[in-house]
Amino acid sequence: MTRREREGFLWIIFAAAGFSFTPTLVKLVYQHSNFEPMDIAIWRFLLAVPIIWALVLLRRRPAGESAREMMPIAQLLAIGLIVSAAVLAAFFALERLPGSTYVVLLYSYPAMVALLSRLMGEKIKAKTWLALALALIGVALTVPDQWTAESADAVGVALALLNAAILAVYYLLARRVLAGLEDVSRASAIMMNGTLVTMLLLIMLRGLQLPQNAMTLMLLGGVAVLGTVLPVFAVNFALQRIGAAQASLVSTVEPILSMILSMLILGEVIFALQWLGAALIVVSVLILQLRPRNRIDLNIAHEAG
Repeated sequence: MTRREREGFLWIIFAAAGFSFTPTLVKLVYQHSNFEPMDIAIWRFLLAVPIIWALVLLRRRPAGESAREMMPIAQLLAIGLIVSAAVLAAFFALERLPGSTYVVLLYSYPAMVALLSRLMGEKIKAKTWLALALALIGVALTVPDQWTAESADAVGVALALLNAAILAVYYLLARRVLAGLEDVSRASAIMMNGTLVTMLLLIMLRGLQLPQNAMTLMLLGGVAVLGTVLPVFAVNFALQRIGAAQASLVSTVEPILSMILSMLILGEVIFALQWLGAALIVVSVLILQLRPRNRIDLNIAHEAG
């Protein structure tokens, strides 16, 4: 594994760690407020976007780098709108589905990324398909009540799968748009501006509910920083280094981390079947680390575009 690929794996694991805080933080927000999911989504980006821009502006770029690098602003804003579409699809899906069913359906998106990559001419190796199968089984097992859930709402299922499809498109488009850029941080900030536009439109339609107490505001700040700002940067850095297919697959460690955080912070009980699922996900990630002896074999990290 090259240094660039190793960095990519570390970035996507860092992103998954950040995203994994979101479910626990959201549950705590519900405990300390009367916020609805859409209120949390709006505040998530209202707080996250200014923080992202503050970090970008505070970052001093070396004199030798192109501080005025031309950015594909229209494309980045469009990707931000795609992110907001994923947020809305998730919101409406969760209104109709148990959280467990939603998670399993959402994490079909690595399979969608692999299939779309294959349709676009990318060679997907056998070990990646094996890792993908193990990861999907592992995700299903890590959800505690998946097998006892009542029959799912058809519209909810469609919305969850739509959310997964939107995420798959995001991974592929972001990979291509970011491929030749040096300042990924600034590109990420521009991207989030597109998402913020949608949130501002939602405020005009439904209003803005203010946090009732300091604890709620602090928790929303955690969702913004840990669950949005840091992971957005990390995902985009990872996409540049290992590509959409591997990045999306490695991101399946997120349910494991969420499960552990729920156990440590919320006191939730973790069953043996869930630990088995976690083990399968870890094995799937380890399989991706295996290198063929023939170095001519192309890695998925070298995606077209």
